[in-house]
Amino acid sequence: MSKTRFILLIALVILSGGLTIFVAGLAMASGKLDGRVAMALLPLLMLASIGVRALSGRKGR
Repeated sequence: MSKTRFILLIALVILSGGLTIFVAGLAMASGKLDGRVAMALLPLLMLASIGVRALSGRKGR
């Protein structure tokens, strides 16, 4: 894996995971954490899982 790809994947995982936690924290603080927020967080979680899978070198099953 090239250094540039590694840095890009690490940034993807950190940013998408951090943004997920940030948005969920804001929703919890305002008391609005419900199914609509959870559905909005799913794409961020998918991005983080794609980055983790690419970093681990596993092939998708």
